[in-house]
Amino acid sequence: MRGLVRRVFFAGGSKPARQVVLSAVDPEADIAPICLQVAEILAEQVTEKVCVVEANLHAPGLEPAYGRNRNDGLYAPDTAKAMRQSSRQISRRLWLVSWEIALGQNGFSASWLRNELGELRRQYEYAVLHAPPAGMYSEAALLGQLTDGVILVLEAHTTRRVAAQKAKETLLAAHARLLGTVLSERRFPIPERIYRRL
Repeated sequence: MRGLVRRVFFAGGSKPARQVVLSAVDPEADIAPICLQVAEILAEQVTEKVCVVEANLHAPGLEPAYGRNRNDGLYAPDTAKAMRQSSRQISRRLWLVSWEIALGQNGFSASWLRNELGELRRQYEYAVLHAPPAGMYSEAALLGQLTDGVILVLEAHTTRRVAAQKAKETLLAAHARLLGTVLSERRFPIPERIYRRL
């Protein structure tokens, strides 16, 4: 994961990535832990503010990972302009932003999202967005179009090549920048403790 963070956020290209969307191909894939891990590693390596944003309205997974859900009174949807004050601080430089705060109550319209993502950019130097599966919902393509790009998450032994190709084509048709792919749930034929030494 550290290599992924380096390649995506610190590649040194003409347009460095600051807002990145992670999206699975398959609807069954749980990528919330991957989003959290990317955000945590990023927050360890920078001095600026980082947030991880719940943008998957169909199957939110970030807030339950920290023992909270959207209905516990922690978030106030009408305070979207004060994102950091309404978000939950996870570590010194990392915040968890609920979808109500980051994206508002107006759903996924392009003009509304552009404004909200602009506000997110002003509040946090880096953002990792947990998006719905690109192979099933159009929101991932829209978010990819309005941010610096998308990382597609493929699940070993589950994601079919045709589904991955279709998700990629959908993202590219929406003019979303494809930053790379992650293969999750990969099983190694040798014990992990030995593999780490290689």
